[in-house]
Amino acid sequence: MLRLTTPILFFLIAAACSPTSPQASTTTTPPPSSTTTTKARTDDICVTGDLAFGTDGLIAAIGEDVGDASNIDRIRWDGAGTCGRITIGFTNEDGAPATTIGPTGVSVLSFAGIVRIVVPPEITTTAVADTLFEGSLAQRAYVVRDMSGGFTIDIQGAEGIPIQARAFATTSPASLVVDIARGPGPSVPAGVTASTTAVVITPVPGPNLYPVTTEGYAAPGLGSIHLLLDGADGVEQDRSIALDGSPDAWQAFRAVTPDGPSGQVILFVGTVDANARPLEGATISIDLP
Repeated sequence: MLRLTTPILFFLIAAACSPTSPQASTTTTPPPSSTTTTKARTDDICVTGDLAFGTDGLIAAIGEDVGDASNIDRIRWDGAGTCGRITIGFTNEDGAPATTIGPTGVSVLSFAGIVRIVVPPEITTTAVADTLFEGSLAQRAYVVRDMSGGFTIDIQGAEGIPIQARAFATTSPASLVVDIARGPGPSVPAGVTASTTAVVITPVPGPNLYPVTTEGYAAPGLGSIHLLLDGADGVEQDRSIALDGSPDAWQAFRAVTPDGPSGQVILFVGTVDANARPLEGATISIDLP
């Protein structure tokens, strides 16, 4: 299973220089909730340029003071011998290719194996909900509408592989480029727990304490998500979290459980039937006092 941390939002204003220009995309964007798969390239695109890779925390604060990008138009992956490159393209309010992107923050959540992008608030729509990659270092990208209505993009690294990343922006057309390489050291990221209906960031499997914070994102279109805490004597907590039902992106959620069952507890996050029995979702085993 894969694990992640609590989302962190960054809106920072700065500019970063491109070590190399991304190749133009000629692919057609899939419908918002569809999943696409791209094929690997053979050229080694991440050994050029002098922009360093970062292993943890904020690695790039990029973009212009004011940008015309208002829509996430595409997410493309290109593979290479030493890394993978993710290129995110944008359109403006008229549907034409955007020329600039506003202030954008890119971070590496090293223990979770995630690269997180916080796009500027002027970007209010997306044509992509999620995208599968065929790379050995990156598995998937999720476009997430956070609880304030803005967008983040999580690039999920491959299970059990530490990652490092670098990022830069281009103009005319506007794009955000993220290069992901294998990180140094033997540490293995905890990852996230993912399913087709929910991705759970916290809690992580193993020992936990009350209050338990359950945080992550639910699939596009869902009107609610259920949290079930199942102790030794059966389900002892059943909580429904209302969602907006947004069809264009994954939907962030957060819930705090102040107390409940103790010992080995199974946390289920997902959809349930009329009798509150789990249907589809993410399951995490945690130990509570």
